[in-house]
Amino acid sequence: TAALAQAVGRGRRSAVGTWTFAGGGLVVEGGRRPDQDGPGPLLARLPFPPDWRVVMAIPTGPAAGGGISGPHEEAAFADLPVPAEDEVHRVSHLALLALLPAVADGDLAAFGSALTRIQEITGGWFAEAQGGPFAAGPSADLVRHMHEWRVPGIGQSSWGPTVYGITSGADAARALADRLRAALDRLGGGLVHEGAFPLAGSRTWVTSDTNVLSRP
Repeated sequence: TAALAQAVGRGRRSAVGTWTFAGGGLVVEGGRRPDQDGPGPLLARLPFPPDWRVVMAIPTGPAAGGGISGPHEEAAFADLPVPAEDEVHRVSHLALLALLPAVADGDLAAFGSALTRIQEITGGWFAEAQGGPFAAGPSADLVRHMHEWRVPGIGQSSWGPTVYGITSGADAARALADRLRAALDRLGGGLVHEGAFPLAGSRTWVTSDTNVLSRP
């Protein structure tokens, strides 16, 4: 997977997508060195507890922000200020000594607290480009709602507009999904997906008529 990612120019900034594509679970990667050509090394991979659920909300209305990619993303990163060193240390500490142990222990409250704090800190690094710690507009509104609903873990995918909440049990996930759908209806529309965390990476099949099917 790492060789394929390098061949097609993926993982040049973050290898998280590369390693989750390869094997699922919660991954921690070591960052890309200036003299490296390939993705950052995989440092840890832990399976999520089987009863944990993720609920993703994707605003699709005209006010939906986020979704920066390609040249626009390159320009945004070039203009962003360098994160404060103490904040980088804080995020590293939370990831290694709070996030990973919480997954290993199956402690959703501790995991959610660490995840939400990491998202708030790192979101501040991108605030200048996206209008706040979360993508301005419906995404930020959904995050605020999930805080009000006391969702254990809350975050945003990359630049958005996808935001997500992490909870435990199918019933709690369905209830959160219903609330997010109702909120999206008021915010211009969108999609909601909920389910368990994959224990494996992406799998691809080539059928007899040469169509390629891929799923997470």
